Amino acid sequence: MKSPQTQNKSAAVLVVNDDRLNRRSLYEMLCRNGYVVDVASSVEEALVFLEENPQRVILADINGNGSELLETVKKREYPSQVIILTSYGNIECAVNSMKQGAFDYLVKPVEDKKIIAAIKRALTNVPSSVKEYAQTKMLLKREAAYCGMIGTSQLMQNIYSVVERISSTKATILLRGESGTGKRLIAQAIHQADKKRKDKPFVEISCGALPKEIIESELFGHTKGSFTGAINDRKGRFELSHGGTILLDDIDAFSMELQVKLLRVLQHKEFERVGDHETIKVDVRIVVSTNQDLEKLIKDGKFREDLYYRLNVISINVPPLRERKQDLPLLIEHFINLFSKENHKKIKGISQQTLDVLTNYNWPGNIRELENIIERAVILDNDNTIGTDDLPEVILNGSQVVTASKVINGYSETFDSLKDALKEPEKVYILKVMQEAGWNKKKAAAKLGLNRATLYNKLKQYNLLPDLDKELSVK
Repeated sequence: MKSPQTQNKSAAVLVVNDDRLNRRSLYEMLCRNGYVVDVASSVEEALVFLEENPQRVILADINGNGSELLETVKKREYPSQVIILTSYGNIECAVNSMKQGAFDYLVKPVEDKKIIAAIKRALTNVPSSVKEYAQTKMLLKREAAYCGMIGTSQLMQNIYSVVERISSTKATILLRGESGTGKRLIAQAIHQADKKRKDKPFVEISCGALPKEIIESELFGHTKGSFTGAINDRKGRFELSHGGTILLDDIDAFSMELQVKLLRVLQHKEFERVGDHETIKVDVRIVVSTNQDLEKLIKDGKFREDLYYRLNVISINVPPLRERKQDLPLLIEHFINLFSKENHKKIKGISQQTLDVLTNYNWPGNIRELENIIERAVILDNDNTIGTDDLPEVILNGSQVVTASKVINGYSETFDSLKDALKEPEKVYILKVMQEAGWNKKKAAAKLGLNRATLYNKLKQYNLLPDLDKELSVK
């Protein structure tokens, strides 16, 4: 015989109740009985929620104010079953609700088992067309957004599938992709999809952002007095992530000595704190990420081959945004909604012309760049619709990015002087390095052999700075 959890797995219930304690009590009781439960504190909130979240059953306790809810629900193409909870003094209202199409009403106080019985009866009376619609709607929502990742492209669907298949394993995961593609979100998705670890810590460490002298201490911890400044014992990130997941971002930043120690952790899940001889064992899922070519680093003697094979048990290649442009509308909508709320604005949407401009852009900085562009557009917008005037010049002149390689290879452009012609290869090369560095000026300057101030001045000279950077430079 199936358990209640199995029977009710796909049954969704919306609790509408204006009393916080009662709402919470009903939520917890229904969850214990295996239902998928959402809550709303008012009729208005419930109606907004129902637009995007079809429910099989609505459990409403709204002090006789159910007419609006019932009227709207019954007008929908795929109406939900509504059960009214009412006090003794409002029975007349409840009876009227039945006449309007409510499935049932229960007089408070009511036992939990009677509520469950009413919901079960309501579920048996849900037309098959409504069930199919709800399942399809929820499937589409899952395909569009999975554990914080957004996208319906086949590339993203493949990643969702891999995450589900590997979530319950102990295997080390290697995430490969350009800067700004969302590798951190995939690591979090792996953690959330792991039933054993999802309620345990998710710990992230950006190895490339830390001085090499302190990475070991950050990872493994240290004992008091083990080095100057070590005034207390301190746990490292591996200890803090015990039972959960640790993400080592920019794994290519590890020194050869530290790579040996990491190899031991991968093999035996044990290590010692800096300055200590006591061995510590941990149970942790290890996810590492990089935007570098590890095979090339191995050939150059900068990365251990044995460590690479230990890391590369399961590898996920994260696609750049330019390869999944069909996901742009969903991502743009997500960021508009996010930053509209943060900035207390009511942005209705984005013009088709602006969407075309964003689609034609090459997105060297990937999703991180898109996020920054939309945040800027939301802040600067003054007519509640994102237009091309809300975009920075680097986007509007995006065709320069696409044609840059043609310029450097063929010199098909004409220039006013030899001086201008000689500047062009420098401009194109700086642009190429900036793209590879995800528009991180510090990384790009290091690769170009320039200090940050010199790089900044060249970006300004060649009109490669985003508008916000230009505005800041004026101050």
